[in-house]
Amino acid sequence: MFALAILGVVITVLFETGQQLAFKHASKAEGTKPLWMVAGAGMYVPQQLCCMYTLTLLPLAIAAPLLGASYVTVPLASGIVFREKISKKRWIGIMLIVIGIALISREMPE
Repeated sequence: MFALAILGVVITVLFETGQQLAFKHASKAEGTKPLWMVAGAGMYVPQQLCCMYTLTLLPLAIAAPLLGASYVTVPLASGIVFREKISKKRWIGIMLIVIGIALISREMPE
């Protein structure tokens, strides 16, 4: 059950990150804007289904902060994909989120 919960969190965060990247790409795209919008919107349903499944496996007080890992993955992915700069303040915020996720994950039921 622990492995399924972790898998659910990872898949949810990956879908959410992909969704945000697709919407950002759509905002910059010239001729393929509708395609990227559909791609981003199409990731919404599987992301929500994974999120709901994960919530059946974990208490909300644990799942919600873990699912917040997208606050780490989205800036990192946007830095890689779009070459966006990550400021020192943002790096500090990302590190605090990672520390918080590490602390919360120590409370996960087995």
